[in-house]
Amino acid sequence: MAALQAAASGVMQLEGARFGIAVRDFTTGEGFTRGSGIFEIGTPELIVCSCAIDLDARGIVPLDTLSSRNETLGDQVIMAREGDMEATMRVGERLKHIIPGWLAEKGFDSTTYHGTQLLWPGAPEVDPNTSTPGDCMGMLSIIEARLGEPTIRRLTRNPFTRTGLEDLQSSATPIYGFCSRGEGGQTRAAIAYLPDGRKVGIVIIADHLCCTEKADLAFRMMWAALQ
Repeated sequence: MAALQAAASGVMQLEGARFGIAVRDFTTGEGFTRGSGIFEIGTPELIVCSCAIDLDARGIVPLDTLSSRNETLGDQVIMAREGDMEATMRVGERLKHIIPGWLAEKGFDSTTYHGTQLLWPGAPEVDPNTSTPGDCMGMLSIIEARLGEPTIRRLTRNPFTRTGLEDLQSSATPIYGFCSRGEGGQTRAAIAYLPDGRKVGIVIIADHLCCTEKADLAFRMMWAALQ
């Protein structure tokens, strides 16, 4: 944990973005956060997909629910994790009447969900989604609690597809979680299964960005501290 804390201090000194960081060792319960205030998190994959996974666990909206003509809710979660922003929008639309109450019930009081900003010309404007490192780690913890199930591992494995961190997925360390994409704030929320048996969650939120690569650089700095 000391190495991760040192890496976090280095991230907070980077120029070109405002950073929020949360780290939790799910094996020992140790953890910390850095960065205060509420951040723009970009597209809401972490919000909508952790909500879907939690609702499935409670039998409220099963992941095998047919959500569109040829897709289940679980299919759309996979596509969202792989970077399909329209799939992220469809998950959010399926759950839009549930998400506000779910956020309040879970105590994610600093998180606001507005939807998915699509990037095609003329796409309707969507207000920013916002959250904090602590709330995002809480959502990641919901996912971690179900990683003993093969179905949930399949839905959440390799969250860096279509990001600048995709090469990390070729390592021997399995990675689970969700990332935001597109413009605006950026979120990288991942759980690493380390060779020594530990499970460590890392959340990076970056807004006021000079470039999206800053979020990836920050995550790489934290990732290096795990090795």
